[in-house]
Parts: sequence; structure tokens; C-alpha cells
Amino acid sequence: MNLLFSFPFLFFLPSLLNAQPTINSPASAPTLTLDSTQLNLTFVLSTHGCTAFALALANSTAAEKAFNDVVEGGLTVFCPNDDVWSQFSPKFKNLTLPAKTSLLEFHGVPIYMPLPILKSNNGITNTLATDGAAKFDFTVQNDGEDVTIKTNIVTAKVDGASFLDEAPLVVFFINKVLEPEELFNANAAAPASAKAKGDSDVGVLPMSDSPAESPDDSPADRNADVNFALKFNGGEFYFAVVTFCAWMGFSLL
Repeated sequence: MNLLFSFPFLFFLPSLLNAQPTINSPASAPTLTLDSTQLNLTFVLSTHGCTAFALALANSTAAEKAFNDVVEGGLTVFCPNDDVWSQFSPKFKNLTLPAKTSLLEFHGVPIYMPLPILKSNNGITNTLATDGAAKFDFTVQNDGEDVTIKTNIVTAKVDGASFLDEAPLVVFFINKVLEPEELFNANAAAPASAKAKGDSDVGVLPMSDSPAESPDDSPADRNADVNFALKFNGGEFYFAVVTFCAWMGFSLL
């Protein structure tokens, strides 16, 4: 009797075994990837207090691409604060399109330089605008805790507390727009008096120290003087001969 009741159970046993849930191996953890907006420089700048510069960058396709192309490999940006950029804006608008691109790229260095590295990096530094003969470089100079960026036109002070430092990107505020000498003439900032003293530097030939010849000293006048002297002397000689001959004639009489 027990065997008869056990037989149907044995018949359904394989189905029951197949119905058991399958235990899978633990799934590998997903690889973390940065959201694209985290490395979009104009987005980062505009959301961290550097709106004016970010807007100028967004309006320059070439400059924006130059920044975004290198940001994943390391980028340091020197960002003029909004007030500084607003004051510079009229000057920026007068630049040609290529000059605007170069000026924006001049504010980026294609390596990651947090403050400790920046402080140890005294000297000339290339920028995103550097391209062969177009040097477009500036000088990083440190004096104690103060860091400055110097061109032949301006000296800008770096805010010691970078407003963004998340490798591979670091962004510093600066208190002046960096003006490269390739775009701005350093002599234009010289005082008017200095320009007047330096007239010979702008192609004006210096005057000769020797006195100018007077009209009487012209070659034609000198020749006339010589001819007159010869004629006069010749007349004197002719008069003397005539007088001598007359005297001899009277003597013979």
C-alpha cells in the first residue's frame, strides 16, 4: 500500500527537481564611468562661478574643442572672474575671430597642475594656444604663498584657493585677463612721453648732427664762384699786359 502511494510521487520527482530555482554566480560589479557633463569644461565653469568666461568659450567652437580635447588627459585653467571678464569684454569684442580663439586658449595649460605643482613650476609655461612659432607662453612666478602669471602686458594674481581641483582638471581664479604679447602691443601701454622719446624706434630716422648746407654752398654756386674768380683774375692779367705795352711804347718815343 505504501508502495502504491509512493509510485506517483516518484513519477513527478524529476519535474519537481527541474522546478528548483537556479543559483547564479555573483554578477561582476559595473565599471564606473564619468558622466560626460563632468568633463565638459563649459558646464563645469558655468556651474562653479566662472560664467562669463564659460560663455565666451561656448561661443568659440575652436577654443571649446581645444579645451575639451585635452581635459581627460589633464588640464589647468586660469579663469578670470566674472567682474574682470566683463571689464575686458569691450576689448575682446574688437579682436578678430582667430585672435579671440587664441586669447581663450591662452588661459589653458594642457597638463594637470594643482597648487603645489604650480608653486614649484617657476618659469615659462606653454599654453593651449602655443603652436610652433606662435609661442603664446607666459611666466609662472612665485613669491612665498603668492603665485602670479606674467605676460609682457599684464601680471595676474592666482587665487590661492583653486575653486575646482578634481583630477584631471584644476581651475584657478585670476584677477586679470591674460593678454599675450602676440595679440597686444606692449608699446601701446607706454606713456606718451616715452613714445615721443622713442620716435626712432618707430621708423623715424634721427636728424643729422652736421649743419645743413646753405644755398650758397650748393655745387652750382661753388662752380659759379670758381668761374668768376678765373674770369676776374684773367681780366687783371690782361689789363696788366696792356698797361705794360703802352708804357713801353711811350718809352720808345
